[in-house]
Amino acid sequence: MNKTSKVKGALEVLLVIGLILVIPLFFAIKTQADPQVAQNTVTPTILPAAPPSTPAALRATAQQPPQCTFPLAQTATTESTPEEYTFSEPQVVLTAPQGNIYHIVEWLPDSQQILMTEELGNDSDGLESIRLYNPETGESKVYAIRPITYQSPAWQPELNAVVYPIMKYFDVDKQNRTYKFTRQLWVSYGDPETAQMLSDNPSQLPFAIKPGGSDMLYLSDKEISKLDKSLKKPSSAPFDSVQWDYAKERRSDKSVSYNMAWQPGTSLIFLYSEGAMQGGGYTFILDADTGQVCELDLGGWAKVARWSSDGHYLAFIRVKDYAFLYPRSELALLDTATGNLIIFNVTPQEIAGQHYVKGFTWAPDNRHLLAIGEIYTSLDNQSETGLYLVDFVSGQSVRVVPENKGFVFSHDNNFAWSPDGSKVVIHCPTKTVDQICLIPVQRTGQ
Repeated sequence: MNKTSKVKGALEVLLVIGLILVIPLFFAIKTQADPQVAQNTVTPTILPAAPPSTPAALRATAQQPPQCTFPLAQTATTESTPEEYTFSEPQVVLTAPQGNIYHIVEWLPDSQQILMTEELGNDSDGLESIRLYNPETGESKVYAIRPITYQSPAWQPELNAVVYPIMKYFDVDKQNRTYKFTRQLWVSYGDPETAQMLSDNPSQLPFAIKPGGSDMLYLSDKEISKLDKSLKKPSSAPFDSVQWDYAKERRSDKSVSYNMAWQPGTSLIFLYSEGAMQGGGYTFILDADTGQVCELDLGGWAKVARWSSDGHYLAFIRVKDYAFLYPRSELALLDTATGNLIIFNVTPQEIAGQHYVKGFTWAPDNRHLLAIGEIYTSLDNQSETGLYLVDFVSGQSVRVVPENKGFVFSHDNNFAWSPDGSKVVIHCPTKTVDQICLIPVQRTGQ
């Protein structure tokens, strides 16, 4: 894990972000961070004149985007039936070779295979595989081998393929620890040898695929670049994130790197950056068609964000400040029709210690969230992780796996719930080996 942390730190130093301008207002919210439920206040906002377009002037005169108003988009949502879930004991289904590390990305729509990566250990010269794996049959197929890149691949259902970014290094001098790199975006249909490059040197690694796979996008120089399902570039829109890097308290001159989450049924992207030790992060809504941007006031920044499958709710891990070596984190949910922000207590608050949320995933009914909660006790320097089912309507949180049988649940968002609701796959390492566990789930409509 020490090697992983060092590489990740180096990559974060190098990550550079795209640039450009534009933006009418579109939506506006004022949420309160402290109450359990924050009500929105809609405020008309007029976008100031665009700043000068020279790079130096852009950073020096960056402005705050207008606040978002609600509803964010008129998505065609249907009420799903709330369900009850019963979780079986976790069963180890995959054990890594010594030194290898697994990362679960997502279930495929067939609910049979997962997309995952595997860091290939100290002898691989910093490489990882991207593969599909069936946790019930054990079948595995490698789609790509790339340098370890701390940005996940994604399944493109329209292409029946994996899309993935890479950091391509050259002029490497290991003795002096110097190197150059370029970013690239690739697609693989199942054979690493025939993978196809989609973009050479985009401005940053993160990309987004529209739910359903009809479009994908990435940020290139001063624009949003889009590809349709035939990999043609139908359009682009201007966008310069440097224009909106306005936070004076940010203690770094490095460009901001954004993560993306595409709202189902719309052209809207939740564009967010972690604050880390550099100060607070940004939480924007970006229109992929126009480049328009507005800002969400979430009372903190987002570490991980996922839309519900109906596009009505945005769930995220909210971070506000740091305690010890870890950021304080909590599970939050934004209703995009009303602007209401709900904060959940995942772990039992009567237990003394620092409480964290380390990951979450949506249930198929769009009413429940499955979360990894951790309680850290500073007195004995111990922590305990558990798997909790959260009902965001009632606010109840129930621990669903009482004993971990010698392993711990991963401290990142390293798990997924199958689209058909029948199983959960979760990273469950021990102190000596890396593992993946499968948890069968029974579901019954209420």
